[in-house]
Amino acid sequence: MTTESPPDRNGLATYERFMATVRRACASPEGRATLRQGLADNLENPWPLYMHLMPAGGIPVRKDTPPHAQRQAELPFLMTAALYAVHDAPNPRAGDKPLAVRQPVPAKQWENLGWSLARAAGTGMRRETAIGLLSHLCELDHDALIAELPATISLLRSNRVPVKWPVLLRDLIRYQRWAPDVRIDWARAYTMPVRPKETSK
Repeated sequence: MTTESPPDRNGLATYERFMATVRRACASPEGRATLRQGLADNLENPWPLYMHLMPAGGIPVRKDTPPHAQRQAELPFLMTAALYAVHDAPNPRAGDKPLAVRQPVPAKQWENLGWSLARAAGTGMRRETAIGLLSHLCELDHDALIAELPATISLLRSNRVPVKWPVLLRDLIRYQRWAPDVRIDWARAYTMPVRPKETSK
Protein backbone atom coordinates (compact mmCIF):
# COMPACT_ATOMS: atom_id res chain seq x y z
CA MET A 1 0.00 0.00 0.00
CA THR A 2 1.56 3.29 -1.05
CA THR A 3 0.57 6.94 -0.90
CA GLU A 4 2.25 10.19 -1.87
CA SER A 5 4.84 11.25 0.69
CA PRO A 6 6.68 14.40 -0.38
CA PRO A 7 9.58 15.13 1.98
CA ASP A 8 8.55 18.74 2.51
CA ARG A 9 9.92 20.81 5.36
CA ASN A 10 6.69 21.78 7.10
CA GLY A 11 4.05 19.21 6.20
CA LEU A 12 3.66 16.53 8.85
CA ALA A 13 0.25 15.06 8.01
CA THR A 14 1.65 12.05 6.12
CA TYR A 15 4.06 11.29 8.94
CA GLU A 16 1.40 11.71 11.62
CA ARG A 17 -0.74 9.20 9.71
CA PHE A 18 2.13 6.74 9.53
CA MET A 19 2.71 7.02 13.26
CA ALA A 20 -0.98 6.20 13.73
CA THR A 21 -0.27 3.08 11.65
CA VAL A 22 2.65 2.25 13.94
CA ARG A 23 0.48 2.70 17.03
CA ARG A 24 -2.08 0.32 15.55
CA ALA A 25 0.64 -2.22 14.81
CA CYS A 26 1.91 -1.92 18.40
CA ALA A 27 -1.58 -2.40 19.84
CA SER A 28 -1.07 -6.17 19.82
CA PRO A 29 1.66 -7.76 21.93
CA GLU A 30 2.98 -9.55 18.83
CA GLY A 31 3.12 -6.37 16.76
CA ARG A 32 4.93 -4.39 19.44
CA ALA A 33 7.39 -7.21 20.08
CA THR A 34 8.11 -7.63 16.38
CA LEU A 35 8.80 -3.94 15.83
CA ARG A 36 11.05 -3.88 18.90
CA GLN A 37 12.93 -6.92 17.61
CA GLY A 38 13.47 -5.09 14.33
CA LEU A 39 15.65 -2.57 16.13
CA ALA A 40 17.54 -5.31 17.96
CA ASP A 41 18.24 -6.89 14.56
CA ASN A 42 19.41 -3.55 13.08
CA LEU A 43 16.60 -3.89 10.51
CA GLU A 44 18.63 -6.60 8.76
CA ASN A 45 15.60 -8.89 8.62
CA PRO A 46 12.71 -6.47 8.05
CA TRP A 47 10.03 -8.73 6.61
CA PRO A 48 8.36 -9.38 10.02
CA LEU A 49 7.88 -5.61 10.44
CA TYR A 50 6.11 -5.47 7.09
CA MET A 51 3.78 -8.24 8.25
CA HIS A 52 2.47 -5.95 10.99
CA LEU A 53 2.78 -2.51 9.39
CA MET A 54 1.09 -3.32 6.08
CA PRO A 55 -2.21 -4.57 7.59
CA ALA A 56 -2.20 -1.61 10.02
CA GLY A 57 -2.08 0.98 7.22
CA GLY A 58 1.02 0.49 5.12
CA ILE A 59 4.26 2.37 4.51
CA PRO A 60 3.70 5.56 2.53
CA VAL A 61 6.37 5.98 -0.12
CA ARG A 62 6.01 8.01 -3.28
CA LYS A 63 4.11 6.20 -6.01
CA ASP A 64 6.82 7.05 -8.53
CA THR A 65 9.59 5.39 -6.47
CA PRO A 66 11.36 2.85 -8.71
CA PRO A 67 11.15 -0.73 -7.42
CA HIS A 68 14.91 -0.95 -6.94
CA ALA A 69 14.82 2.16 -4.67
CA GLN A 70 11.77 1.24 -2.64
CA ARG A 71 13.61 -0.58 0.14
CA GLN A 72 15.91 2.41 0.70
CA ALA A 73 12.92 4.77 0.67
CA GLU A 74 11.16 2.67 3.29
CA LEU A 75 14.15 2.46 5.65
CA PRO A 76 13.33 5.71 7.57
CA PHE A 77 9.79 4.45 8.15
CA LEU A 78 11.02 1.11 9.51
CA MET A 79 13.63 2.75 11.74
CA THR A 80 11.15 5.23 13.19
CA ALA A 81 8.57 2.50 13.78
CA ALA A 82 11.11 0.31 15.58
CA LEU A 83 12.40 3.19 17.71
CA TYR A 84 8.87 4.15 18.73
CA ALA A 85 8.06 0.55 19.63
CA VAL A 86 11.14 0.35 21.87
CA HIS A 87 10.81 3.71 23.60
CA ASP A 88 7.23 4.97 23.60
CA ALA A 89 4.73 2.29 22.58
CA PRO A 90 2.32 1.30 25.36
CA ASN A 91 2.74 -2.30 26.44
CA PRO A 92 -0.50 -4.24 25.81
CA ARG A 93 0.67 -7.07 28.07
CA ALA A 94 1.08 -4.67 31.00
CA GLY A 95 -2.44 -3.29 30.61
CA ASP A 96 -1.32 0.15 29.48
CA LYS A 97 -4.10 2.52 28.49
CA PRO A 98 -5.73 1.78 25.12
CA LEU A 99 -4.13 3.69 22.29
CA ALA A 100 -7.43 5.36 21.45
CA VAL A 101 -7.22 7.44 24.63
CA ARG A 102 -3.46 8.09 24.40
CA GLN A 103 -3.34 10.14 21.21
CA PRO A 104 -0.21 12.31 21.20
CA VAL A 105 -0.20 16.07 20.98
CA PRO A 106 0.40 16.98 17.30
CA ALA A 107 4.04 17.78 16.64
CA LYS A 108 5.26 21.18 15.52
CA GLN A 109 7.55 21.30 12.51
CA TRP A 110 10.50 22.69 14.50
CA GLU A 111 10.39 19.94 17.16
CA ASN A 112 13.29 18.04 15.61
CA LEU A 113 16.49 16.48 16.96
CA GLY A 114 17.99 19.91 17.57
CA TRP A 115 14.93 20.82 19.63
CA SER A 116 15.19 17.55 21.60
CA LEU A 117 18.88 18.10 22.32
CA ALA A 118 18.16 21.64 23.49
CA ARG A 119 15.59 20.18 25.91
CA ALA A 120 18.23 17.69 27.06
CA ALA A 121 20.73 20.49 27.70
CA GLY A 122 18.09 22.20 29.83
CA THR A 123 17.29 19.12 31.92
CA GLY A 124 20.60 17.70 33.05
CA MET A 125 22.79 17.00 30.02
CA ARG A 126 25.88 19.21 29.84
CA ARG A 127 25.51 21.84 27.14
CA GLU A 128 28.87 20.85 25.67
CA THR A 129 27.67 17.24 25.41
CA ALA A 130 24.45 18.22 23.65
CA ILE A 131 26.28 20.48 21.19
CA GLY A 132 28.91 17.83 20.58
CA LEU A 133 26.28 15.19 19.90
CA LEU A 134 24.36 17.45 17.53
CA SER A 135 27.58 18.37 15.72
CA HIS A 136 28.50 14.70 15.41
CA LEU A 137 25.11 13.74 13.98
CA CYS A 138 25.29 16.58 11.46
CA GLU A 139 28.61 15.27 10.13
CA LEU A 140 27.17 11.85 9.23
CA ASP A 141 25.87 10.65 5.91
CA HIS A 142 22.42 9.04 5.83
CA ASP A 143 23.55 5.45 6.40
CA ALA A 144 25.78 6.42 9.31
CA LEU A 145 22.99 8.54 10.81
CA ILE A 146 20.61 5.58 10.67
CA ALA A 147 23.25 3.42 12.36
CA GLU A 148 23.91 5.91 15.17
CA LEU A 149 20.35 7.07 15.71
CA PRO A 150 19.26 4.29 18.12
CA ALA A 151 21.93 5.26 20.65
CA THR A 152 20.98 8.93 20.42
CA ILE A 153 17.27 8.26 20.84
CA SER A 154 17.98 5.89 23.74
CA LEU A 155 19.99 8.61 25.47
CA LEU A 156 17.23 11.16 24.99
CA ARG A 157 14.37 8.92 26.10
CA SER A 158 16.27 7.51 29.08
CA ASN A 159 16.49 11.11 30.28
CA ARG A 160 12.77 11.67 29.57
CA VAL A 161 13.54 14.07 26.75
CA PRO A 162 10.72 14.10 24.19
CA VAL A 163 11.20 12.87 20.65
CA LYS A 164 8.57 13.94 18.14
CA TRP A 165 8.31 10.87 15.93
CA PRO A 166 6.59 12.42 12.86
CA VAL A 167 9.26 15.14 12.74
CA LEU A 168 12.07 12.62 13.13
CA LEU A 169 10.60 10.54 10.31
CA ARG A 170 10.24 13.57 8.05
CA ASP A 171 13.84 14.56 8.68
CA LEU A 172 15.22 11.06 8.06
CA ILE A 173 13.45 11.04 4.70
CA ARG A 174 14.73 14.51 3.80
CA TYR A 175 18.25 13.62 4.96
CA GLN A 176 18.62 11.14 2.14
CA ARG A 177 18.73 13.93 -0.45
CA TRP A 178 18.72 17.25 1.42
CA ALA A 179 21.01 16.67 4.39
CA PRO A 180 22.36 20.26 4.48
CA ASP A 181 18.82 21.64 4.87
CA VAL A 182 18.05 19.22 7.70
CA ARG A 183 21.28 20.08 9.48
CA ILE A 184 20.45 23.79 9.33
CA ASP A 185 16.95 23.11 10.67
CA TRP A 186 18.44 21.15 13.58
CA ALA A 187 20.89 23.96 14.36
CA ARG A 188 18.12 26.56 14.25
CA ALA A 189 15.89 24.48 16.51
CA TYR A 190 18.71 23.92 19.00
CA THR A 191 19.29 27.66 19.35
CA MET A 192 15.59 28.61 19.35
CA PRO A 193 14.35 30.10 22.65
CA VAL A 194 12.17 27.71 24.65
CA ARG A 195 8.49 28.47 24.16
CA PRO A 196 6.61 28.87 27.45
CA LYS A 197 3.86 26.39 26.60
CA GLU A 198 6.01 23.61 25.17
CA THR A 199 4.86 20.18 26.24
CA SER A 200 7.14 17.46 27.54
CA LYS A 201 5.61 14.73 25.40
